[in-house]
Amino acid sequence: MPLGCLTGNGKAEAVEGCYTYQRRGLKEELFPNLIEEKAVKSGSIPFPDGSLTDGDEASMVGWSGDTLGEIGVDIAVEFKKPYFIDRVVVVQDVRRREGQVTSALNGLWVYARRNPEEGYRLVGRLETSLPGEPITEERVSVNVGLEASSLIVRLDSFNRSLILKELEVWGSSLDEPRLFPIPQRMEMGPEGEAFKLAEMKGVLVGREASDDTLFAAELLVEKLSEDFGVRIPVLREREAGIRVGVVALGKPGECSLVDGEPSLKADKPEGYALKVERERVLLKALDRRGLVYGVEALLQLFWLSGEKMEAEACLIEDYPRMAIRGVHFGIPPREEIPFIKRMIRYLLAPMRMNTIFLQVTAGMKFDRRPEINEAWERANKKAARGEAPPVPHGDMVGGGSYLTKEEVRDLVEYARKYGFEVIPEVQSLSHVQYLTITYPEIAEKAEGEEKREYYYDCYCPLHPESRKIVFDMIDEVVEVFKPLRYVHMGHDEAYTMAVCERCKGKSRAELYAKDVNEIYRYLKSKGLGMMIWADMLQPFRWYSAAEAIDAIPKDIIMLDFVWYFRLDEDIEDHLLQHGFKVIMGNFYSSHYTRFTSRSAKPGVIGAEVSTWCRTDEYTLAAKGKLYDFIYSANMIWTSHYSDELRWTMDRMITKLIPRIRSKLGGKVYPSQLKDAEFKPIDLSKVYTSTLRDESGWKGGFDLSTLPKGEERLGGIPFKLGGGLVVVEGESVKDQRYPSEVSIPVDDKLESVVFLHTCSMKSVRRKIIGRYTVEYEDGSTVDVKAEYGWNVAEWNRRHADPLIHTVHRHQGYITTYAVDPLWQGKTSTGQDVTLYGYEWINPHSEKTIRRIKVSAGEDTDSALILVAVTGVKKRGCR
Repeated sequence: MPLGCLTGNGKAEAVEGCYTYQRRGLKEELFPNLIEEKAVKSGSIPFPDGSLTDGDEASMVGWSGDTLGEIGVDIAVEFKKPYFIDRVVVVQDVRRREGQVTSALNGLWVYARRNPEEGYRLVGRLETSLPGEPITEERVSVNVGLEASSLIVRLDSFNRSLILKELEVWGSSLDEPRLFPIPQRMEMGPEGEAFKLAEMKGVLVGREASDDTLFAAELLVEKLSEDFGVRIPVLREREAGIRVGVVALGKPGECSLVDGEPSLKADKPEGYALKVERERVLLKALDRRGLVYGVEALLQLFWLSGEKMEAEACLIEDYPRMAIRGVHFGIPPREEIPFIKRMIRYLLAPMRMNTIFLQVTAGMKFDRRPEINEAWERANKKAARGEAPPVPHGDMVGGGSYLTKEEVRDLVEYARKYGFEVIPEVQSLSHVQYLTITYPEIAEKAEGEEKREYYYDCYCPLHPESRKIVFDMIDEVVEVFKPLRYVHMGHDEAYTMAVCERCKGKSRAELYAKDVNEIYRYLKSKGLGMMIWADMLQPFRWYSAAEAIDAIPKDIIMLDFVWYFRLDEDIEDHLLQHGFKVIMGNFYSSHYTRFTSRSAKPGVIGAEVSTWCRTDEYTLAAKGKLYDFIYSANMIWTSHYSDELRWTMDRMITKLIPRIRSKLGGKVYPSQLKDAEFKPIDLSKVYTSTLRDESGWKGGFDLSTLPKGEERLGGIPFKLGGGLVVVEGESVKDQRYPSEVSIPVDDKLESVVFLHTCSMKSVRRKIIGRYTVEYEDGSTVDVKAEYGWNVAEWNRRHADPLIHTVHRHQGYITTYAVDPLWQGKTSTGQDVTLYGYEWINPHSEKTIRRIKVSAGEDTDSALILVAVTGVKKRGCR
């Protein structure tokens, strides 16, 4: 099904559609007069035939400046049916003469309509800041992010000539993607044919099924019971004698029903082949990972079918784009171990991640050197009391404490069950404050230097005790983790080197290489390879030891993470040219550029998403990491990823988030239950604003394009009227709205869904307002509207990355606790997003008398409540 470049352009098979050239706003044609369209001189041009959509940039079109003047030209694009339009890309040929731009765009506007009965509306634009100033980028993109069957792409060159190479429209059919991560190949079967859960009799495995197959079979059985209440057995093929109404799975040679299907081709590691028919489902894979991924694909098909509880007939052949698909986090606090296990089971494994880089620091008990744990815990407690600076990575690893070896071993073994390779990271040379606190004598510091108020970041690589300590730690880590191939040894950001008496006069490269090589040899003696962060070998970092690049072994795997300081360069080339294999380190989907071309380079073997924060649900979600895991997983897995499909991917992720949120949080959201009864609450009597506010410097808002009346958004009915409940604090200059409003309820509710937004950008965790739920007995519960967690500004597109590099480690906001229940455009093409936040009532047995909406006290961003719906159990009054 269509997913990608809808117009073809040599990147995909074009969908049915055409384009033509018209005078601005008129039906009259305005075909190119400087470089003519190759297909026709008049009329509509089918996508495969046109100069702009054939994929050949040499077949250009052009208009003279005299022809376009200051009016420009419209390119009218027509599709046979509606598609989700992600963005429009224009590739222009910018020309100059004597230093002056003579051919270039001045502005680009996109108008859209879903069907011929509607009028066109502005949905996106790109203009220069000064009148007449040229846009000199060759590839120009405008985000759209909505469904449409017709587009007007309006181009203005401000009296210059205009020469175009390509016009690309990116997006998908309305039912794509059907699975996430997107399979490499998915062919749908006959329309209407599906395998129904209600008719399922069991999961069939071969008589000599492997442990891998049995694990996958039991996983399927367990999750079908959890998610759908369907309880079925695991059956052995010969004894059962059943070939209909089953899911048969196995490795090659294990199950005759699976082996007998010639269309099932699973010949790649971690890949799987899945065939869904009306009477049965067949799943084949070479290994445990492939079987688990196939099971998760089937479960997602069932889940996405909603109340139908069926999987559409299809044939899937799937396998990974990259070999290493990882996440990096610290050993969790003891109380968060259950959450980490849920994250592995319900997010990381279903998203096809296969590697966990687990930072140890002092987060695991060391029997040989218990003083490391004791000093670590003592320093973190002291910092928590405000008596010392925070310990670097103190909250991130062990919550400032440490786990027993048994607890760590149990977590590692749990991850391995789901096919994960767990690679321990033992920070060494640098970021070793946990060691220099314990052993101050090994700290790299200048002779006579007074004790710092903060901690020493590096150890002396020539001190005789430094590597003895590291080797002792390696021994215990290897004993507990039993790593399959690698140990990650850190070695990043070694800021303090060559200052102590032992090291003075030696080069940073010499010292760095000595430490790396000795640890490398020690790991080699244990049959293990080494990974390190790569920044010390990148010459543009001020602290680097770049000359060491030819002094260390080439089979050390490099995690290259400082790419975000050189977004316009492919910095990995420096490492690849010196013979190293590279993993994209600190890989963040919000910021990584040119992924498609860079990931295809020989020697680039994977990517890992880092967290650099405490590993609990709230922190990971608030910093955008859980969303980043999901988005990044698709990039790393599928060959169908493109940077031009961001909103297409987000559209699919927003379908998955509610279920993932429920599983990770261990909560049942009443609105998702089959017996849910909804009570939309009428706010019309307490409105404090119209749908539009044009109050200049205070930001203003425009929600005038919202639908009216009772509308279902995300399956939840809301009453949408001609006004809003807007509150702002009394400390706001020129206060226009009340600081508090009361909404009568007088009912027992299982949960309340607030449909809201806010007027302006704020800072993470800022309380924009509160919903105080008051019960009939006078007791209350406060529900916070917290910026970046469950509310964001009205004109921010959901999951729009915070692209400045300062936000690189937390590039998304408001992507987990809420759902974007309505996304649209203003009359001027601005994005509009309304967030639905479901608060679960802890006292559902009590009648809620009212809900008080109040503003935050120290913010100029107003809370905007659009609608409220209560959720009841059917039959309850």
